[in-house]
Amino acid sequence: MDDLEFRRTIYADPNCNDERVKEAAAKDPAKQEFWAEQKRIDASLKSAMKIDVPDDLANKLILRQTMQTHQHDKKRARVHLALAASLAFVVGVSFTLWQQQSYIDVSAQSIAHVYHEGPHALEANENFSLQQVNAKLAQYGGHIDDEVGQIYYANHCVYQGVKSLHMVMQGENGKVTVFVIPHQEGYKANDKASDGYLTAEAVELKNTSLVIVSENVHDVEQTKDRLAKRITFSA
Repeated sequence: MDDLEFRRTIYADPNCNDERVKEAAAKDPAKQEFWAEQKRIDASLKSAMKIDVPDDLANKLILRQTMQTHQHDKKRARVHLALAASLAFVVGVSFTLWQQQSYIDVSAQSIAHVYHEGPHALEANENFSLQQVNAKLAQYGGHIDDEVGQIYYANHCVYQGVKSLHMVMQGENGKVTVFVIPHQEGYKANDKASDGYLTAEAVELKNTSLVIVSENVHDVEQTKDRLAKRITFSA
């Protein structure tokens, strides 16, 4: 066994029992010294790696994990408490502002109501007579005095918890949605709202809001003016 092979074998396993290694070391004092040195180094490494594990290590680890979890839960609880306090503050402020408002934003609510209803009303293609429409309007103290164009749809609906009349009629450029919404004295409707697609405008007629909604702003204005002149409400 040459010197290179001898060293490779010893490096790989300082405690090997290869007969060829033993024979080579017996014939060469330098090889014997090298082998002994590698055995000492290997023994030192093994000794350094032997660390006694405390008997209560498992309990200590469990305790540490429990304490960390507790601290995390406390921190999370503080965050939740802060969020809850913030939410309570926002709700309180919102309620106060709501109480201070002198109007209900029926224009914006009407746009949302049109989306909520979906195509059911807008795709209706009936032809209600003025007499049929007035029979429904009478429940709200209203009456249309003259023809206002084709009315495709006229039915009662629940608008923000209030029974109202939902109509769809013909405008100059397309169908127009009209809501007749009774409300309490002292409430004022917001005059106009838009979401970039639909536009809504409200008219106050005694204690009733008349809200017109359409994709076409011109149709909203035209229908509002036409109805304002031809619809009346009793006191």
